[in-house]
Amino acid sequence: MPLSWRQLASLLGPAGPMAPQLAWLASPQTNDRRILLRAPQALTISRVDAVLTGGSSPSVSFSLRHGADVSAAGTAVTSTPMTVSSTTTGATTTNLLNPQLPGDHWLWLEITSVSGSPAALSVVVVFS
Repeated sequence: MPLSWRQLASLLGPAGPMAPQLAWLASPQTNDRRILLRAPQALTISRVDAVLTGGSSPSVSFSLRHGADVSAAGTAVTSTPMTVSSTTTGATTTNLLNPQLPGDHWLWLEITSVSGSPAALSVVVVFS
């Protein structure tokens, strides 16, 4: 017996946001840029986690931006760049100025400053 659309949808589970997205940059440098995704639908960023590996007293500041055109300046997700200097516990940001990412917009990360020669930067963007 064929399943109705409602029955099929119930087997797939509730519709939800996109899975967390990870960006990993080896030897991050000022002005590095990494495209994270193109939103398949409107998304809301709820949290950004970041951690560094290696280096002597490392610190990296970065900005998350979104827009329809990746060559443009885009819209900043936070009012100031996020800074991470921990190689153990990392840093979490939940105070987001522009967390709404419209469908078909790109989301990218831009490194604004680096000190202490970190070996790598890992950033995880969580959606709600």
